[in-house]
Amino acid sequence: MNLKLRVLCASLAALGLAAHARATEFNSSFLSIDGANDVDLSQFARADYTPPGTYLLDVVLNGQLLQRESIVFVPSSSDPGISQACLPAALVDQFGLKAAIRNALPTTQESNCVDLGTIEGASVRHNKGKGQLQITVPQVALEYADPNYIPPQRWSDGIPGAMLDYRVIGTTQNAPGGTTNTLQAYGTVGANAGGWRLRGDYQAQTSSGSAANFGGSSSAFQFNRLYAYRALPSIQSTISLGQTYLSSDIFDTFALDGAAIQSDDRMLPPGMRGYAAPITGVARTYAMVTVSQQGRVLYATRVPPGAFALQDFSANVQGTLDVTVQEEDGSEQHFTVTTAAVPFLAREGELRYKAAAGQPRLFGGNGISPTFGFVEAAYGLPHELTVYGGAIGADGYASVASGMGKNLGKLGAISADVTFARARLWWNGDTQTGRSYRFNYAKHFDTLDSDLRFFGYRFSDRTYTSFPQFFGDPTAAGLAGSRQRVSLSLAKRLGDVSAFLSLDHTSYWNRSPDDRLGLTLTRTVSIGSVRNISLNVSAYRTRGVTGNGNQVFLAMTIPLGNRQVVSTSVTSSSTGGTNISTGYSGGDDHGLSYAAYAGTNDGRASFSANVRKQTSAVQVNAQASATGNAYSAASLELDGSLVATQYGIEPHAVGTNGDTRLLVSSDGVPDVAFSGSQARTDARGYAVIGSVAPFNPYDARVNTNAMSLETTVANPVQRVVLTDGAIGFLRFDATHGSNALVALTLPSGKEVPFGASVIDLTSGKELGIVGEHGVVYLAGVRADTVLSVRQADHAVCEVGPVKQTLHLTPDPIPMSCVASAPPTPTPSS
Repeated sequence: MNLKLRVLCASLAALGLAAHARATEFNSSFLSIDGANDVDLSQFARADYTPPGTYLLDVVLNGQLLQRESIVFVPSSSDPGISQACLPAALVDQFGLKAAIRNALPTTQESNCVDLGTIEGASVRHNKGKGQLQITVPQVALEYADPNYIPPQRWSDGIPGAMLDYRVIGTTQNAPGGTTNTLQAYGTVGANAGGWRLRGDYQAQTSSGSAANFGGSSSAFQFNRLYAYRALPSIQSTISLGQTYLSSDIFDTFALDGAAIQSDDRMLPPGMRGYAAPITGVARTYAMVTVSQQGRVLYATRVPPGAFALQDFSANVQGTLDVTVQEEDGSEQHFTVTTAAVPFLAREGELRYKAAAGQPRLFGGNGISPTFGFVEAAYGLPHELTVYGGAIGADGYASVASGMGKNLGKLGAISADVTFARARLWWNGDTQTGRSYRFNYAKHFDTLDSDLRFFGYRFSDRTYTSFPQFFGDPTAAGLAGSRQRVSLSLAKRLGDVSAFLSLDHTSYWNRSPDDRLGLTLTRTVSIGSVRNISLNVSAYRTRGVTGNGNQVFLAMTIPLGNRQVVSTSVTSSSTGGTNISTGYSGGDDHGLSYAAYAGTNDGRASFSANVRKQTSAVQVNAQASATGNAYSAASLELDGSLVATQYGIEPHAVGTNGDTRLLVSSDGVPDVAFSGSQARTDARGYAVIGSVAPFNPYDARVNTNAMSLETTVANPVQRVVLTDGAIGFLRFDATHGSNALVALTLPSGKEVPFGASVIDLTSGKELGIVGEHGVVYLAGVRADTVLSVRQADHAVCEVGPVKQTLHLTPDPIPMSCVASAPPTPTPSS
């Protein structure tokens, strides 16, 4: 064996012995200066050693932040020379461990600490530089294998507070018949306490002008829904009290006063959740699109001319939705869209249910309000079969349904059911019975060329009476006896063309049918050096008691780069003639967008423009248009929210219907921006991120590219899962401080020993390690902070509060240490 190989083997052997050594001893004589014996390197003698005491740390499980918590480090019971983190039982319960493994974990320190040592592959490490307690647990020990699903033990109900969501739209229209001024507002007020949410949905409108109400004025305000609800994660359900809606997978939707409890699909893993179809259409002008259900406005917004698609709807919104498209010239489109869940399926052994009791709510007209009870359930059987059924009972009415569903794997999923109803009609005393048959089919592929199909068919006897028909006004057209209902939704990519087809057809026994058929084709092409040119063709046909009409929309958009787009379109409508428009639109990364269009409207010259600006506090949308001397219109829309908590009142721009939102704090550091939104902390260091999806992991990310060089964030990404309607809260460890080279001296005048640590007492973070002659490089020193100098297990002295503004200079800045306060006792072993 040659000499080089022998040296290599000896070196490897020495490294192996060192790796198995429990501690490493340093000969500090090599570092002694002028015979000094104050060098203490004991804290470096053991890897990852943390002196016993209490530390405020970010607890990170398998790379995901759980929360910030005070962690006590205690001497190990097996070796007093080694410290270990004390993990409280409440913290370990959030890991989502399998029940058998969690129950078998031993405890130490008089049962105050849980030991993960019995889990093979588990580890706990204190990362001093990041201020984190990094915990690793093998996936096999966790209850849920889906990395995108967070177990309920880690969901947060947020903090107590109140909120106000508002959307205010002011419109003025000038036409030959006169002027109409309209101010419309709708939104939600609410309050949170623990897991409970109290909400009130309001809507208001006032009109004036020579063309409004024969030259007069009118105004109206109402709360169309007052209710309370809370999530019950332990049973994956939600309970609602007050004015709510029966959201059934079997029976027709209706409003009620009472109580309801139901399984909430949003609490399930992503692959088991429902589907909400988009609402699509074409607007000839800047139009107001209003989506409502039994008088309750779900969504209202102004859309520019051309095709639109509204997808801001929860899969829990089911039943028939009424859509109104009001054009600037006063004409309106009316159509209905039937939303339905995919076939009612449940996993093997899973029970899903809904139950309610109360009285139906009437929205004008005749009718009765009998006390009723409702229940439906589905249970998963082997071989991916599901049996389900339900019942509604009231004085004079009874309905029972039963059905079965089957998951066909690659072929999709199907379900079929039959509903029997017996009703004593209150308006004539007759008793009639009937049946309704239903078939649903769905297919969903989560691939690049994904398609989603939903097909539903229902046939009802002439004598079949639904519960809304039983208690409602018998003369209302909307309560006419339904004969057949067909709903079809198909999204498919065919080569280079994306196609979306929708069909809603409802026929009645005693009046003409309602039909709506829509087809949209889109394709992206390149011409020469211009790429990603989008071509769009949309066609719609509507027929019903509110009128018949056909629409065709052709459009082409050409991207110019930097968010600049040129577009041209042709819209032809059987009720509004032909519109031709060419426009230019653009925007920036700071919430600004704008557009201008010119063309012809049924042979008359037209012009329109709009500008939208979204800030951290509010969103403003202004629009103006004119068509020859026929009419002109202008509107101003303000969207925003206010959140009031123990941290004060904070405005934000994105929040609707009292939904989930997240309050973030940057420890008083202003102007900290967050990715994916326009949220930016104000002068107090707070901001709100709106419209956070409940029961889903949300990563709040600081936009480090938009920060000043003097601002640092130690935890720029934090993950949280919030329950429905929660006001979440996250604190980001941000500092706006200076970097400096400092020479520290002890109260005695001597230099601070080599190897001592300098800790920020406020954050508990290590800012630097003392080098030769007491010199240390400090990063992120905040004004008025107190620095603690520690050596091994004890505090040496303190510096501060730091009053002077520190700067990085060639020569170290001299600073004196004062005696430290007596140490806080640590738990005994």
